[in-house]
Amino acid sequence: MYDIKKAGTILEENISSIGNITQWAMAVGYEKTSKFSWEFRKHFGVRPSEVFIEIKVENILKYMATYPEEKNYCISLEFGFANEKALYKFLKRHTQKTPTQLRKGITKKG
Repeated sequence: MYDIKKAGTILEENISSIGNITQWAMAVGYEKTSKFSWEFRKHFGVRPSEVFIEIKVENILKYMATYPEEKNYCISLEFGFANEKALYKFLKRHTQKTPTQLRKGITKKG
């Protein structure tokens, strides 16, 4: 059957190929996203979308710190976004900062 406890690990290991909750549910073994979401929330107490966004943002920031000269277009491809604009919108929406602003913040800390 399904092991909802491994959902976070599966997302971390496949962060570049999982682009949404439906793909994540399928990677964990669920055919129905609604059942995955229900069981995830029941087990962890939060919506999978919240965890998905948090893990995706964390991994993008780690990648930017590791490869500070990497172009935004390459980062977008690395994390499964259609293009640079999609990466920009995702980061702006969830961090209130652009990829360039985030990169500057990372390089100043380092």
